[in-house]
Amino acid sequence: MTNRKVARVLCLLVFLAIYSCSRNAQPIHEVDHCTIDKNNVIEYCTGIIEKNLGNQVPQPWTLCCGTIRGVTDIHCICDRFTAHDLTRISLPKFACMAYICGKGLHPHTHCAGYLVPVMKVRPPPPGKHLGLQCKNTHNGNN
Repeated sequence: MTNRKVARVLCLLVFLAIYSCSRNAQPIHEVDHCTIDKNNVIEYCTGIIEKNLGNQVPQPWTLCCGTIRGVTDIHCICDRFTAHDLTRISLPKFACMAYICGKGLHPHTHCAGYLVPVMKVRPPPPGKHLGLQCKNTHNGNN
């Protein structure tokens, strides 16, 4: 009789353990800061990094630069660019913008297939108030 009670209690404990594990094993919806940051950069910096807009240069006080400075990890954004994003944005412009805004990508690393050059900041030509410009030291392109 005692063995039966012990067996029932053990079965009940096993059932409760399995039940509580299955309830707690539901997937946790982690926040992907890289994707959130990437979406914010695209939203607030499109006018600077879009392929067909010429060479726009961010000013440090703009919402775009503020967004860049608030990014948790600038390099992880590169991993989140989709094929659609890459049809719209210029990676050299993204790298230059990140550099000017104070969160530059590390030189000689890759950003979505783009080899990040060593960046140097040069002033605009005399008489022009375009802000800072990036100079790519790999091939001299802006």
